[in-house]
Amino acid sequence: MQIHYSIGTDQEIEQIHEMTVKILSEVGASFHSDEAVELFKKHGAKVDGQTVYISREMLENALKTVPKSYDLYNRDGEYITVGGGAPMVYESCYGPIYVRQGDRYEQSNHEHLVNFHKLNETSKVIDMSNPYVLDFQYVEPDKRQQYALGVALKYCRKPMDGIVLGGEKVVAECLEAMQQFYGIKDKTILTGMACTVGPMQMAQDMCEAVKVLSAAGQAVLFVSGVTLGASGPQTMAGAYTLGNAMVLAGIVYSQLVRPGAPVLYCTRFSSNDMRHLAPAYGGIEAMWACATTERMARFYGLPYQTGVSNTESKVLDIQCGAETFMNILSAHLLHADLLPMACGLLDSMNSIGYEKFIWDEECVLKCRHLMEGYEVSDETFRFDEIKEKGTMGNYLGRVLPIYRKEFFEPKYDIRDPHNSWFANSCPIAEDRLTPVWQKRIEEYTEPDLDEDRKGILRRLLPEEYHSII
Repeated sequence: MQIHYSIGTDQEIEQIHEMTVKILSEVGASFHSDEAVELFKKHGAKVDGQTVYISREMLENALKTVPKSYDLYNRDGEYITVGGGAPMVYESCYGPIYVRQGDRYEQSNHEHLVNFHKLNETSKVIDMSNPYVLDFQYVEPDKRQQYALGVALKYCRKPMDGIVLGGEKVVAECLEAMQQFYGIKDKTILTGMACTVGPMQMAQDMCEAVKVLSAAGQAVLFVSGVTLGASGPQTMAGAYTLGNAMVLAGIVYSQLVRPGAPVLYCTRFSSNDMRHLAPAYGGIEAMWACATTERMARFYGLPYQTGVSNTESKVLDIQCGAETFMNILSAHLLHADLLPMACGLLDSMNSIGYEKFIWDEECVLKCRHLMEGYEVSDETFRFDEIKEKGTMGNYLGRVLPIYRKEFFEPKYDIRDPHNSWFANSCPIAEDRLTPVWQKRIEEYTEPDLDEDRKGILRRLLPEEYHSII
């Protein structure tokens, strides 16, 4: 019994596509890279300064070369498949600045960065790790990308996202370091996120990252940076379509660099609360954007990601639970290829929480259980039992294996009868989460490092962090 939801008619999807083509061909997209502009020009695009006008033909030719899926390898030569009908992939968080632990907030630091790598690595939900699991300012800018990658390589066994900031030289050096560390040069070992800047621009560092990664056959995730009513129109159709145009412009660029380079599509936009002039990623409109992303990805034949564990709330409260579950559930109902930032987000993506991470893991498990559906058969009708009990019987008794298959038993929800709950000092779910993440970090086992890998880490990490090698 499969569950699904969607949005829009086929005619409306065609309208979005046609308006996207109109924007690309008449408004154009700005690429802040002379090399990128020259590449478009070489392939016949009309160019005006840094603005490139992409024709329908150029777009359609590029979409034909994008693979429907790709395999992403880890340090041990194992891989996960993204797209093509493979099971959904769950990715770690990307870029929070602040960390919530218990009832207090603080800025990210080295200990928190390591801790969240450990939580991701010990998670039964997370499939992909990320050097940018936290943003940080405590390392000098010219060493920041290498440090992020070095720490991730030290602690992460799972397939990873890659470095996209710092310019062409840094991105190329970090890619080469990953290839050396993995001992893999002819396969896809990272997914790099190229976030467009609104409304129709790609910054120089993103252009350079796309060039390096696509040329090397690495995957690039193109994400729209449109915010409704700020960097895009105050209408859903306008904001979505503008973001769609820029994402497709980026995909065209990747295919001009290397036809067949793997990409991921994501055009979910952020809503915007005009009262505060602030993004509202947890707004109910996010479900419209996610559903449209699914329809357009299928229309173009692209693997895609959608949904996040995000909320505008700063604490674990009613708002946090409602917004987070809505976003996580949305990705599952849409059968997304990848669910990004799957566990831990708070505060409009500005923060990550230890307790929230554990809670979100169970939210994902609940959604997985939901998507499995339930069995309808002679066995599950249990007519013989119903007939035996008659009209006045009850069904209390030993818990059957089929019950444990069909009913999810949460670890952290409070379901005690009221009197028992009161007698136990009125516990809340959050009380159960802290010892869980603490135990996970304590029991984490570091992966082994040979001398060659240690040497790579010494080159990446600033000297003051060599003690962790």
